[in-house]
Amino acid sequence: MQRALIFASSFIFFIVVFSEAVFLHAADDTIDLKTLSVITTRTSSSLEDIPTATTVITEKKIKKKQFTQVLNLLREEVGMEVTQSGPLGAVSSVFIRGAGSSSTLVLVDGVQVNSNTLGAFNFANLNVENIEKIEVLRGPQSTLWGSDAVGGVINIITKRGKGEPTHSFSFEGGSFETFKETLSSSGDLGFLDYSVSASRTDSEGFSSANENRGNTENDGYENTSVSTRVGRNFLDDGRVDFIGRFTRSINEFDAFGFVDGKGFSKNDAYYVAVPVEKAILDQWDLKINPTLAYEFFKTLDPGGFTKKSHILNRTYGVDVQNTVEINKYFSTTFGFEYEERNGVNEESSLRDTIKNKGFYLQTQFHCGNSFVLTAGFRHDMNSVFEDPTTRKFEAAYRFHQTGTRIRAAHATGFRAPTLNELFFPNFGTPSLQPEKSNSWEVGLDQNLVGGKVIFAVTYFEVDFENLIETVDLGGFVFRAQNVSEASTKGVETTISIDLPQNVRVSTNYTWLNARNDAGEPLQRRAEHNFNVNLNHTWRDKLNSLVGLRVRSRIRSNSTGTQVTGAFTTVRAAVSYQVNKNLKISARGENLFNENYEEVFGFGQAGVSGYGGFTWTFN
Repeated sequence: MQRALIFASSFIFFIVVFSEAVFLHAADDTIDLKTLSVITTRTSSSLEDIPTATTVITEKKIKKKQFTQVLNLLREEVGMEVTQSGPLGAVSSVFIRGAGSSSTLVLVDGVQVNSNTLGAFNFANLNVENIEKIEVLRGPQSTLWGSDAVGGVINIITKRGKGEPTHSFSFEGGSFETFKETLSSSGDLGFLDYSVSASRTDSEGFSSANENRGNTENDGYENTSVSTRVGRNFLDDGRVDFIGRFTRSINEFDAFGFVDGKGFSKNDAYYVAVPVEKAILDQWDLKINPTLAYEFFKTLDPGGFTKKSHILNRTYGVDVQNTVEINKYFSTTFGFEYEERNGVNEESSLRDTIKNKGFYLQTQFHCGNSFVLTAGFRHDMNSVFEDPTTRKFEAAYRFHQTGTRIRAAHATGFRAPTLNELFFPNFGTPSLQPEKSNSWEVGLDQNLVGGKVIFAVTYFEVDFENLIETVDLGGFVFRAQNVSEASTKGVETTISIDLPQNVRVSTNYTWLNARNDAGEPLQRRAEHNFNVNLNHTWRDKLNSLVGLRVRSRIRSNSTGTQVTGAFTTVRAAVSYQVNKNLKISARGENLFNENYEEVFGFGQAGVSGYGGFTWTFN
């Protein structure tokens, strides 16, 4: 079986490389480079006007890479560290610029989806269906988004229906008896527009606890996801949307003893937003966005410490945002955000709610399309801990003659203690204060050869204080306490080159030095991350891609006794538009069968292959 997989994946790799060589001599097609609009900044700004280090993953890029989960897309982006403890469905964490996974704020259409009890968002169950784009702002964003936006913000944005209604059915199957079916439909009916998708994923998987440690039991996975966005324009410049996403997943897992276990978890999650936008005056826009995030998590682990758990997280919020164009030079964004974070653990006495009110103001100064200056602050009023105030200043200047842009930023941020850290019986400390951060960065963006070569580099430093850690008080008593400090610094570099005949090379490299106050490396932060993708498109029919990823070794526990080694993986993907209705695709992962771990003790897939099709009709 393994030989067959290696042969099939190598065949995919050969087809991709062959197409790159053959079609390099085909007719020249110009690549359309469009200006991307970013809304994670709370205003619809063009990407080139934002001083913040920003990444935008478009729908086009998602389709070319053929990844089925958001975490795989993030894994290949600059400044990001993604770890997963096994196969599909295993716990997945994202770190930005060395900040903790609970210091990365995740938004789904403006809904804050981080866990109230654990702090971090688990990306294991988030599929790519019905996603228009993913925006990543690196560095502290607490001035606009409040708590948890210390490392950065990831905003997932659902598609909006356009044009004549179109429907599609897609299927993919492959290694580990993995099968996925997706139905989708979108369009504009005149009186409203809509975009909806439903998908089902089933996989036999492989052992979460690494098979090299003698584990043979497969850990399976099921995922049912539904996503919808329905909207209507009103009164010329008004707009209302209903946005909803539902996910139900079941996955088997192994305990942290790195041996086969009988544990499984079931997760139900609902995310709902109903944003309403309307111009109050010609230069004054108002947006009100009520949101709900609901997650119920059930775990049964006969061989584990807790045996079973039933955890409920609910977050209710409303955001009132005003955007005013004062004149052609000045604009301002100000507003109010109210949020209730509730958590229940049925096996303990944890039943608590944190209430927070946030007031924010940001002003932007534009001088033509050469200079931009942004300044803002935010004050939060919290029902549990001391009220924090954060600030941010950033600027960028463009030299048009040379295609050069320089930028700089300074910001502060905070991460609120989780409900577990505050109130979990015999562990939480109600007097905990938020973690705080202070950062600065400088960057350079350079366009060459009429924009065919784009180079960007950013240097950053971040200092953290009041870090919350689990402290052993002796006698098997553990407490969450503000006891630690840490600092990170690093360099983020990206280069993209458009070659003749629709060939593009994209690379990024991240160097990160993340240390605690004792000078020891922080857990699960690699010093070096490198990615390169070679992509070719021929006549909008054949798309092929070859990708390589390199990650250095990481420390997996606080004592340094668990170290996960460096690894290199290679993948390839190819798709062909047979006609206006039918598109076929194939991809191979880990083509050279690298034996590696992202988290100590937990395995990753060896060489694997997948193939499928998409049928589109009106």
